[in-house]
Amino acid sequence: MIRRGFKYKLDPTAEQEVLFRQFAGACRAVYNAALYQRENFWRQYAARTGGRISYASQCRELTTLRASFDWIAAVSQTCQQQALRDLDKAYQNFFAGRAKYPTPRRKSLHETFRFQGREVEIRRLNRN
Repeated sequence: MIRRGFKYKLDPTAEQEVLFRQFAGACRAVYNAALYQRENFWRQYAARTGGRISYASQCRELTTLRASFDWIAAVSQTCQQQALRDLDKAYQNFFAGRAKYPTPRRKSLHETFRFQGREVEIRRLNRN
């Protein structure tokens, strides 16, 4: 399987920049809430359901979270699911011994969000 990724430098307008910061903030909040849930509520979750907290279980709870908070629902769900995937991958790497324990995302360092390729439309502006 060939995996390919592209990085593009963006030159957003002031309005787009505000929107990007909103996306990054909501994704950071979802990541940190999911991390907190995994750190503090895994015993209660296991006793209640008989299973472990996973990406799938947290995605189901993301739906409830989005219904509760308008500022989270205003951001694309795909970006928030990518944040949950990042957290799940961080835990997998930690338990495999490839990385340190996951830490919360901070505003000054983690201003990122991702879309899947099929959701992004790119318009070519020049020949290069």
